[in-house]
Amino acid sequence: MIKTSVNLQELRRKIYSKSKTEKHWKFWGLYCHILKKEILEEAYRIARANGGAPGIDGKSFEDIEAEGVEGFLERIR
Repeated sequence: MIKTSVNLQELRRKIYSKSKTEKHWKFWGLYCHILKKEILEEAYRIARANGGAPGIDGKSFEDIEAEGVEGFLERIR
């Protein structure tokens, strides 16, 4: 098992802590964190390891990897 980076672990901890202590806080600012390259790469790695199904675009992991993962993740951002 590959552990996530310390930066990503710290971000998760901060978001979790904030959500538990401030129940009415709106997390509008999460988009800037979710779209970070490191986050998208980790999400892709986890989904790939779990055998995730194609998304709404119908692309499988094989399709994405044939075209290039980096390009796919950049288009998301």
